[in-house]
Amino acid sequence: MLSFALKNMAIKKVQVILVAVSIIISAGVAVLAYNTANQVRDGITGTAGWYSAIIGPAGSKTQLAMNTMYFTDEPLGTIPYSVVSELQRDSRVKRVIPYAMADNYNGYRVVGTEPAFLESKEIAEGRMFDYAAEYEVVLGASVAKVCDVSVGDDIFTSHSASEQHTQPLKVVGILKESHSAYDRVVFTQLKTIWAVHEHEEEHEEEEEHEHEHMENSVCAAIVSTENPSFAMTLVSDYGGKIIADEDGDSVTLQAIEPMETVRGILEEIDSTKYIVYVLCAIILIMNVIVISIITLLNMYNSAKEISLMRLIGISMKKINLLYILQNGIIGLVSVLLAFAVSKICLRFMDTYASSMGVVLNTAKVYPMEWVILALVFAIAVLPTIICTFVMARRDSISE
Repeated sequence: MLSFALKNMAIKKVQVILVAVSIIISAGVAVLAYNTANQVRDGITGTAGWYSAIIGPAGSKTQLAMNTMYFTDEPLGTIPYSVVSELQRDSRVKRVIPYAMADNYNGYRVVGTEPAFLESKEIAEGRMFDYAAEYEVVLGASVAKVCDVSVGDDIFTSHSASEQHTQPLKVVGILKESHSAYDRVVFTQLKTIWAVHEHEEEHEEEEEHEHEHMENSVCAAIVSTENPSFAMTLVSDYGGKIIADEDGDSVTLQAIEPMETVRGILEEIDSTKYIVYVLCAIILIMNVIVISIITLLNMYNSAKEISLMRLIGISMKKINLLYILQNGIIGLVSVLLAFAVSKICLRFMDTYASSMGVVLNTAKVYPMEWVILALVFAIAVLPTIICTFVMARRDSISE
């Protein structure tokens, strides 16, 4: 019966292809939308949970959050390092980590911080950069892979496409792949950021004005507090606070609670997700109609074929099973192809997601994806089951 079903499918290639394409589109889009939306959400919420408060220059709260947590957008500016020192003396603060983003390596961001910033990440090769050492870097997994860099190599960062620094940085470690924004960043000691720019000033006097504000300053201070209530009071105390930098210029601070800021981002993601789900539902309904019509036409065109099989003694039950088996094969192969196509598309979606600081893991599969595929498979086979059931009821020959 299986061989007969396969031969029948080969004869009716056009109908088979139309049904398969309909299933692949509906199942593929649904699975891709679900996977992408959930990976973006998980990536954003997972990172935000590590922070109690972030203090930086006044400006967009979202930009400050995205820059420090997901390494996207540009820094809002700098604040004096004295803010970090002040926070370190605050009894409400359990830990404060300085954060500075400056320069790039082959397009990958360079972040100056402390080893504690990466304490949740595993080292795949080498070691963490030393707390007191300068000119040591640890690379994210993607940076090392794409740029073909190994532990022990020297790299040169750039201030812009045409301004490469002359001071080499030694690669001392490579992070284990985490499928997060950390995979695409170069990490170093904060003092390295300052030293590199100071080194450039000694060789290129014309760049002095551009780089002088990087010394003894940071882009943000990432704070972990003893309890959540302390975070709220810190945000209140530092939000809108005006301080003077080393040049005597006034700097206005802002303080944010990351989870509160992230909730706003997630609301936008959820709104987009629901729109995509509605579109997926519409596509699915249209494909059900297409599959039903093709199935009805196929059964109508097979009337003579069915009559012939009945005349040679094949029971209606076996005939029904034949057509259900045939469409079952088409449905199963189609949903598996849809799953494969969704994973291929996920690679292209990664470019969009990376703008939000989230790296999509193509190997990540949610249990609900299998439920979606099973549902689409059932919907694809359902029209055939209904048609064969109706035919059996109308059949006048006893089984």
